[in-house]
Amino acid sequence: MRYCITLRSRPDRRIVTGWYDGSNCRWSTDHKRKKLFDKKRDAKPVRRDLRNLCPRNAELINIEPANVGFGVREDDPRQFQAG
Repeated sequence: MRYCITLRSRPDRRIVTGWYDGSNCRWSTDHKRKKLFDKKRDAKPVRRDLRNLCPRNAELINIEPANVGFGVREDDPRQFQAG
């Protein structure tokens, strides 16, 4: 399984607002630019550094499976709207 580092939304922590992309800017809102890690342990030092840089958002920066943030959630009210 591959992993990525995500930044979750403060008001709704179910929503991924950014992915670590390994650039000087660090974050991207484009999931296609996310940096993938083969092992969780490889991502841990990067997550630690990001949390140290942004202590206010430390709890929102997580290591998650690479496919996180896609698909319809069971509790998403939009899935029941007629189209």
